[in-house]
Amino acid sequence: MLGKYKPTSLKGAFNRNNYFEGWFQKVYSSEHQASFVIIYGYATANSPDTFGFIQLLLPGKLPRLLYFPKNEITCDKDRHIMVMGTNKLSKDLIEINTKDISIKLNFKNNQLIQTFKNSMGYSYFVPSLPCYHSVLNASHVVSGEICYDDGQYSLVNEMGYLEKNWGTSFPENYFWLHAIDPKNPQISLLFSRAEIKWLGKKFIRHVGHLRVDGIEIDLRELRNISIITLDQNTEVQIIRFESKSLKLYISINIGKNVILKGPTNGALSRDIDHHADAVIDVKMTTENKIQQFQMVGNFEKINTPAAL
Repeated sequence: MLGKYKPTSLKGAFNRNNYFEGWFQKVYSSEHQASFVIIYGYATANSPDTFGFIQLLLPGKLPRLLYFPKNEITCDKDRHIMVMGTNKLSKDLIEINTKDISIKLNFKNNQLIQTFKNSMGYSYFVPSLPCYHSVLNASHVVSGEICYDDGQYSLVNEMGYLEKNWGTSFPENYFWLHAIDPKNPQISLLFSRAEIKWLGKKFIRHVGHLRVDGIEIDLRELRNISIITLDQNTEVQIIRFESKSLKLYISINIGKNVILKGPTNGALSRDIDHHADAVIDVKMTTENKIQQFQMVGNFEKINTPAAL
């Protein structure tokens, strides 16, 4: 029964109305001091000619959005392999070939996350939420090559991670951050707060984890918490997270933004203001012990009311 909810597997629900399934691969290269983003999936409310999609974000380039007809997409759910035209996308390997872009990446040393603690909503067992979310690999090692019309990147043992969203639409209001330490694969941070609509009611829910040297702190399991998000100015966002056992002070230097596409009612039609190379300073206090980290990550704050 639990396998039905397991987000690590492809669902491949191509015939479901107003539905999407999308995967987000992020690679950060310390050598090149740049991020690479590969998003792939399908949206059933799109036309048959634009059913499948791959979004690419390369350093210094505008986002590229590639569409694929429904009849050119296959999905091996057991092995998590999606094929779109001549492109192959999986947990372990990505191969993309267009007339001006060639990508071949391998992933290893996955730092897996226990899947049932990562929903964008309240729980995987709550039916009909508009969006579900899971970070599948908090970090993994990426090697390979990315070539495009006027440049080339060789990646050797760089850091990346993998996450997934599925459902009908992204939340109308949400705050989302995921960051890694480029120098230490054992350190990563996820924090998200979202306004969830269900049965005519609205709820604010948060989810997240902090992984430090093999120890995972589940932010949702902490009791008597206080979360405050502040706009310091147009370039800095502050989060103060406090419970009896943990205090986090997160300063996000937002950086440049790009516009990616996200789902609304199963169609890839919503503009998403995305910051791919935010610099995140984290100060963590536990039992009078203070640790500080500098990280690099992705940041989105979409139509977020003060309550978030």
